[in-house]
Amino acid sequence: MLNPAWRPAQEHAHRLLNISHHFLSDAPASSPPETVTEAMLLPVLFALTPDPHIAPEAGYVLHALTRQLNLPGAAGQRWNLQYYSDPATTPRSDLVLLQVDPSLESTRAAYSLIKQLQNCGNENIGVLFRANDDLAAARRCYRRLAVASIQFLNQPLLNLGWLPSPGPHFAAALAHAAQIIHSQRRERVPLEVVQ
Repeated sequence: MLNPAWRPAQEHAHRLLNISHHFLSDAPASSPPETVTEAMLLPVLFALTPDPHIAPEAGYVLHALTRQLNLPGAAGQRWNLQYYSDPATTPRSDLVLLQVDPSLESTRAAYSLIKQLQNCGNENIGVLFRANDDLAAARRCYRRLAVASIQFLNQPLLNLGWLPSPGPHFAAALAHAAQIIHSQRRERVPLEVVQ
């Protein structure tokens, strides 16, 4: 299924093809092709509502964020997002991504995961809320989670933003999250270990 945000670009592909000669050069690229020598590991945990209709969407968001992080121009880096169900088995990393639903149950589950991750030595935790159509609820839940995490665990959280329902603003929200992730230092993992 194609993301609805891509439809306008597909509808105007013919127009873009007609004006591409203004922007594209026929000269070969002078820079050598990029070689991927290592991968950046980003562990991901979910604190999502146990709804069978929502579970496939969590995988879609994970793949979409992986594509966003691996856009061309990453200068020899490849991102590998790995899902972990248990914080105890999550490898120690400079950043751990926690995807949360804007509900009280998911916020409580996220707090428990943060506590367990902190006990395992993961100190930098990024939180990405699935806002769907209720951005205000996602902001309230993030605020509650961040305040509780600081007050009771002395653990600051990295706000990666809120993801709306797939639509015209979804790609911009993913790009914002990817930009924040790129700005953080992560553990470098050899490519052979990841595959």
